[in-house]
Amino acid sequence: MEPKIITVTLNPAIDKIMTAEDFTAGRLNRVKALQTDPGGKGINVSKALVSYGVEQVALGILAGKNGKNLLNMLKAYPFKKDFVMAPGETRVNMKIRDLKTGLITEVNETGTTVRNEDMELFFRKLKKYLPKSEIAILAGSMPYEITDCFYTAAIQLCAAQKNRVIFDADGLALKMGVQSKPYAIKPNLAELERLTGKELDTYDKIRIEIEHLVKTGIQIVLVSMGERGAVFHGNGTTWYVSPLQVDVKSAIGAGDAMVAALSWCMLNEISPKDTARITVAAGCLTAAEEGSKVAQWKDIQQVYEKVALREL
Repeated sequence: MEPKIITVTLNPAIDKIMTAEDFTAGRLNRVKALQTDPGGKGINVSKALVSYGVEQVALGILAGKNGKNLLNMLKAYPFKKDFVMAPGETRVNMKIRDLKTGLITEVNETGTTVRNEDMELFFRKLKKYLPKSEIAILAGSMPYEITDCFYTAAIQLCAAQKNRVIFDADGLALKMGVQSKPYAIKPNLAELERLTGKELDTYDKIRIEIEHLVKTGIQIVLVSMGERGAVFHGNGTTWYVSPLQVDVKSAIGAGDAMVAALSWCMLNEISPKDTARITVAAGCLTAAEEGSKVAQWKDIQQVYEKVALREL
């Protein structure tokens, strides 16, 4: 079967998740546990989508020995992979989880340098899948020297092939990408504040900025706020979405699980209210998992109706 969803990860990573009892900067810290996973936002979305049973393909750029190792790790996940293999090295990201405080410290590499010919091959692969797919997920940072206008071009290309784009980025890439009117965006609150240049310390302020974005042509805005839940806009209405009460073990991948849930809801024409509930349930249940594990659809189904909404 042809993939219905495309995920794009231009800057994948091998994620090394270290667990320490009481992490303190500037001194020796002992690691109690180490977990190594294939990562990068789009790849994390693909991993989360597996339990939904969606036909999908993961695209992006891998490099060097690290890239080959990452691709080998992805064999454990039953979805199609069609990455460009480039010179250089795929990055390695460190995430240090402090058991005492629950905080996670991240140290991320910038990524490899990508050549023009690598980008040309990537776009050829993307164009191959777009005619048969319905949703394209463009997510995460970009490798060194890739211009921030990449997402602008990619969003326009996907939209021209009638693909609805879910866009999840930060900084200048997000600012430029939204100008191409992706169908949906999923910033966290800090990313939305950087996009708007404003402190959004009330739900009304968040709603107003969402409404400004919607007026430009964006259809869905999902603002994740960690333990505070989310704000969701769809079909002309904005809701505050309360989080499920869970024992938070790791927030790694929670936002990517929300994007995966959003794409499944869009593909299946789920109502805006239930989409809000399902996406937040996916994020909450993922936060209750160890390390970078993601919530399963069978578990999300059992609890999402408990998620409360309040119209803003």
